[in-house]
Amino acid sequence: MKTIILVVALSILASCASVNSVSQTSIPKNKANIVKAKVEKNIIFLMNFNNDYIDNLTQQLMNQCPNGSVKGILTKDENFVYFPIIFHKSVISAEGYCVENTQAKSNIKQKRRR
Repeated sequence: MKTIILVVALSILASCASVNSVSQTSIPKNKANIVKAKVEKNIIFLMNFNNDYIDNLTQQLMNQCPNGSVKGILTKDENFVYFPIIFHKSVISAEGYCVENTQAKSNIKQKRRR
């Protein structure tokens, strides 16, 4: 009986972290301007009914690079288990490089010349 209680107590108190996936797009030559974004969601009793929180990740990156595009994006999907079955945390992070749009620069220069 004591062994069963000990096993149950240790499994409840155990925690771990894991990386589910990592992906990266092609890295640009200009790596001067780094942009980062992260979203998190707490999951209780393994019930996650939507993943809408992930949509905010793209908007965060775009807000940090308003006059260009984000290239070389590295994304990580991490899960943290604090109490098995009871409490988990999902963390999605992205890091990339803001590259100014050269076409937008040339359009601005042409408009100034006129």
